[in-house]
Amino acid sequence: MAIDVANSSHEAPRDFAIIFALGAPGAGKGTLCTHLARVHNLAHFSVGDILRTYVKANRHTVLADRIQQKLDWQGFLTFEDISPFLCKAIKNAMEGEENVKGIILDGFPRCLEQAKSFEEWHFQVELPLRSRKPVVVLSINVTKENAKPRYLARARDSNDSEEKFERRFAEYERESPLVEELYRTRVLIDIDANGTKEENINELTRKLGESSLNTSCGCAANGVC
Repeated sequence: MAIDVANSSHEAPRDFAIIFALGAPGAGKGTLCTHLARVHNLAHFSVGDILRTYVKANRHTVLADRIQQKLDWQGFLTFEDISPFLCKAIKNAMEGEENVKGIILDGFPRCLEQAKSFEEWHFQVELPLRSRKPVVVLSINVTKENAKPRYLARARDSNDSEEKFERRFAEYERESPLVEELYRTRVLIDIDANGTKEENINELTRKLGESSLNTSCGCAANGVC
């Protein structure tokens, strides 16, 4: 794995909000995450986008080939494969622009193995945080009928086909209930994203405003909600 993350000096743990954004292909995760990041001074990290960028720059490596296979067909990268990308993203956000209050991990976790492994928090030396679990998990819900035209309209490469959408949507429907169950009683917020862009942003704002997570999970302290 050719991603280097330099060790930080030993620092006191700090407050830094981590937010997960779950959703099927075509759910509109990117749009809602971009809005949330802008309004609440958060970093936005799209896992899918960074994986595609890595593949383009490292086409002949074993990891790039494995990522491309998962993107094109089915299955999930292990946490071991994806954790260096996450660690670097969180570190860059913490050390980047002043007053950034946290980071949204858009498209993570995609499976139960990734979710459970993240909670073990392997990054305490590089990333000393007081809270090492997500303060909010957004479950961005959309029907297949609404997701499909969105996905095909925004196709990111020549492999983004109707067949690929069907595979990935079915995979999400199988795995997402297991991931959501891990967070549902603690930090999960369901967002109905079947409307227009403006309607979906209003729904996100309303649900965050209504959520008890404002106080119970430290969101307010981090300035997120």
